[in-house]
Amino acid sequence: MDCDIELEIDTGSARGEYTVHVVRAPAGGHASGTFTLDVDGILDRLPQLEATVLASAVAARRTMPVAEMVVREVGQELFQALFTREVYGTYRASLGAAQHAGQQLRVVLRLAAPELATMPWETLFDPETETYLCQTEPLLRHVPAPDYNQNPLDVAPPLRILGIVASPRDLPALDVQAEKEHLSRALAGPVSEGRVELVWAKSGTWDDVQSMLLAGPWHVVHFVGHGDYDSRTDEGRIALVGPDGRAAMVRAVRLMALLSVAAPRPRLVVLNSCSSGEMGQSDLFSGTASALVRSGIGAVAAMQFAISDYAAIAFAHGFYAAIANGRTVDEAARVGRISVMASPDGTLEWVTPALYVRSGSTQLFTLKGMPRASTAGEGATPAGASGAQAAVPATPGQPAAPVGAASAAQAGTAQAGAELTSATRASAEQAMKRAQLRALYVQASAELRAHRLEQATELLDDLLTLEPGYRDAAALRDSARNRLHLARTYREALEAEEAGDWLAAADGFAAVQDDPGFPEAATRKQDCERRQRVSDLQGELRYHSSLGSWEAVLDVSAELASVDPDAADPDGLTTAALAEIERATPKELPKPEEAPEPEPAPRGFYTSVSPAPAPTPAQPQRLPGSAGPPQKDTTPKTQTPAPARVPASGPDVSVPSTGRSQEPLNWTPLAWGGAALAVAGGLGACFAIYFLWFDENYWYESGGDGSLRVVYGLVAPLGYLLLAVAGLPDRTVVGRLVMAGVVVSGAVFGLSGLNYTVELTAVVASFVHAALGLWAGVLALRAQSVRADGWLLLWPTVTVPLVWIQDKGTFLESWYRTHAYFALVQLVIVCAAGVGFLVAGRRLRASSEKGQEHEPAG
Repeated sequence: MDCDIELEIDTGSARGEYTVHVVRAPAGGHASGTFTLDVDGILDRLPQLEATVLASAVAARRTMPVAEMVVREVGQELFQALFTREVYGTYRASLGAAQHAGQQLRVVLRLAAPELATMPWETLFDPETETYLCQTEPLLRHVPAPDYNQNPLDVAPPLRILGIVASPRDLPALDVQAEKEHLSRALAGPVSEGRVELVWAKSGTWDDVQSMLLAGPWHVVHFVGHGDYDSRTDEGRIALVGPDGRAAMVRAVRLMALLSVAAPRPRLVVLNSCSSGEMGQSDLFSGTASALVRSGIGAVAAMQFAISDYAAIAFAHGFYAAIANGRTVDEAARVGRISVMASPDGTLEWVTPALYVRSGSTQLFTLKGMPRASTAGEGATPAGASGAQAAVPATPGQPAAPVGAASAAQAGTAQAGAELTSATRASAEQAMKRAQLRALYVQASAELRAHRLEQATELLDDLLTLEPGYRDAAALRDSARNRLHLARTYREALEAEEAGDWLAAADGFAAVQDDPGFPEAATRKQDCERRQRVSDLQGELRYHSSLGSWEAVLDVSAELASVDPDAADPDGLTTAALAEIERATPKELPKPEEAPEPEPAPRGFYTSVSPAPAPTPAQPQRLPGSAGPPQKDTTPKTQTPAPARVPASGPDVSVPSTGRSQEPLNWTPLAWGGAALAVAGGLGACFAIYFLWFDENYWYESGGDGSLRVVYGLVAPLGYLLLAVAGLPDRTVVGRLVMAGVVVSGAVFGLSGLNYTVELTAVVASFVHAALGLWAGVLALRAQSVRADGWLLLWPTVTVPLVWIQDKGTFLESWYRTHAYFALVQLVIVCAAGVGFLVAGRRLRASSEKGQEHEPAG
């Protein structure tokens, strides 16, 4: 057609971005542009759009119904995205050029981006003219296919239509007779005029449809039934009736093979089934309609939504009447839409049919000769047209003779044809069956080569159903099933590996490691087994640590190091075990000859008692009468011998490794102290935020400052007091005094208040608080077991002087609540430290309970 505007749409440089290019247009030029389209958003609205369109067939309508807004919004969004500024200018100019030439503009969409094939382009709405394009202009979707144009098929009327109704018993029931009556009523006019001949298949089974196709020729195939879209295989499917009456889902590739048995192949297919026009996003030819067009069918009219009986009848009436009158298929589709619009309710179902074409030419048929009249018409024509018969030179007195002779000749020809058909039908059917089996075998082999195992298995099942012993189909099917099972096992093993289920993953990889299709399975299996071994050893190490079996911890750690050196010290348990063993091992006293010069008097005293280590630790209890102080033998077995305890009262008492961390912290006050600090920091941060940005009524100046006094002067000191009770920073006199100073200085700082005029007491108390907090933190850091708690204790105390810094960098000047950003930061640090102490307390509790469970009963 000379008045085509062809638009090619392809993906752009980013997701959601597309390019549009005018391939040709009546106005000339090659305008192009880029646009963005929310494809996912429109796809999410498709169920709502379908429900709206289908409901419009029965809903009461007004001039501008609310329901139509959904269709109009989607159509306008698509139109404004597609027709960019330059493209829209070409479109408007082409409309004028087509009108000037006395023709109609046709819009052809070449959709190169697969996801755009799912868009309802039939709803394109021009907001300037307030019209839908497909109501005034033919709109078709061009399916990319091998580029050749089929010549129109010469047809001597009538146009032969094969009707198929398939209603499996396990799908929603169809009224088969009513469906036939609907189409027959729609075609009553063309049939009575001899332009169309409608023949129905006996049933919707594969065999009946194939037999009818062989008994052609057929120009059009009209299918009424169920269809769906398989998202797993990304293909459309049609439901025929199986041998047991249940649904036999026929994929598009199989339906294509079935239609190919007709000679000549039908040029037009109409799919009147739910979702038969729906297409996949990853493969442009996965929809039933597009697959048929690509296989050689000239055009396919498919329903992209479910359609009501009235709309189906109206569309068929207008569509086939236009085809029978020699119109192009795109013009026939537009006439069918207009027939649907004739409903008094103003249904929106004219958007449901979608037209797919193969090439630029949409003239499918060329009608030759006059339509053949019906039987009643033939009997009446001679009587009513005697004048015409008189003009015939031969036998003017016997006008019926030529008719009778012709009838006899036709009867003889029909009888001879019937005999010929009966003689060759068996061989033709056998040849067709062999061709069908060969086609299924080739398709299955192709699917196997492409590693599409599910499709290959389904094809081989169909092949073996038709011919159980066909070549090596059974072996191929078994191989495909086995490979499919292995692929599923490998996929499950990968999922288990990602989830950390090493045993299940290793078992899955072991099942497929001998197959060459999974080269990484053996390596993954070994890695999973190693990780499982590491997990088991770490569990054993934690168990020994909870029981205090430090030597066993070191043994397991050594084995862990041989498997994975990075996993040999989980949660620092190995390091802690080494520290415990070092503390439990008694220090050896220097021998007399190796002792340093006895300058201090106590050193000589220790030397005088040093020979005592000669007896074993158990000797004082077994030999109470031996040399030495027998009265000291009441010491329990669990204590070390006296010589080993001598250095504890000597100069070595100040050695850091023998002091503060021997006893664990008490988890209960530790957790409650952390909770108090978390509450203090959290509440204080909330008050500070309110004072900074929301205190429009100046509540701070009228008593609101008491909130910060409570936080800093009462709640926070309470938290530090509980931490001291828990054992922080250590249980020495110095540690307890330092912690008491932290509590008191914090209370003095908080109760002195954060006033506009900086109070000297508050400033001094804040710096004393920071200094004592630093001291307490250092004391805790020197102990291995509470090092993390030392950091948590250090930060919230040493940062207290930050509250005197205002937002402009001024320090120790007037304190104003709207500039207290650093106070907010300090309160957040207090809250974070409190949460840390709370978590540490819970961990100590869990460790303590676990240790009690494994503690021996005796």
